[in-house]
Amino acid sequence: MTKVEELRSLLESVDDSYDDFVEGGIMEAESDEGYADRVIGFIKANPNATSSDIIRFETEQIFGIKPISN
Repeated sequence: MTKVEELRSLLESVDDSYDDFVEGGIMEAESDEGYADRVIGFIKANPNATSSDIIRFETEQIFGIKPISN
């Protein structure tokens, strides 16, 4: 199984997974070499993570975008 296939399987297994969430992750993994490993690691370390948790991880830890504080 390739890293992209493993990532797809993990993204599809997230409780509140949806098509755009999975396909967005796969598209990013195909264009960013280290992306799949980082997201796979996060999901394995946080098996109860929701799609929102994973997107927040991507946004903050991979893309370096911090949320706006109120």
